[in-house]
Amino acid sequence: MRNRILMAAADEMKSRGVKFTMSDLARRLSLSKTSLYEHFASKNELVHNILATAIQDFREQEQEIYGNDELSIADKIQALIKIAPRVFGSIYNRSLYDDLRHYHPNEWQLILDFQQEQLNRLTFFIIQNIETNSLRSINVPVLRQIITSTMSDLFHFRFLEESNLTHADALAAMADIIVYGLLPQNK
Repeated sequence: MRNRILMAAADEMKSRGVKFTMSDLARRLSLSKTSLYEHFASKNELVHNILATAIQDFREQEQEIYGNDELSIADKIQALIKIAPRVFGSIYNRSLYDDLRHYHPNEWQLILDFQQEQLNRLTFFIIQNIETNSLRSINVPVLRQIITSTMSDLFHFRFLEESNLTHADALAAMADIIVYGLLPQNK
């Protein structure tokens, strides 16, 4: 039942952001609010669990990518930048990140902390490969800033809407540009 509630709440977040109510969720599941509160003490706890589950999913995907010896270094970097949640699908919508920032600051901090950890791991991976001459030497702080700024800007719905892109499409394009730059593709 707990997983069923999490999945339904994630669907609510896809359509309404975090502005859904426990009553909305109870109706969707044909349950009483009391039944919901037996599994989650509050909406905050429910939102926190959704985000924690998505973050765990990201971590597992990262481990799979880092451990995949069949991927080249460039393919690993590209895959790491484009990771998207599998467990709930994309829960990104027009207001989700703004709503989290304003109404669920602890959960927003959870996301920011995870993004920083993810960037730290990626940076460490890149530095390791620079040191072994598997990657050319670059200014790593500038790369970190490029990734940080770009990731932040890609969360703006207006840009996605005007560019006719999904969030996943924008991440894939960013990963391609960062890894392969402006050089023509080898034919």
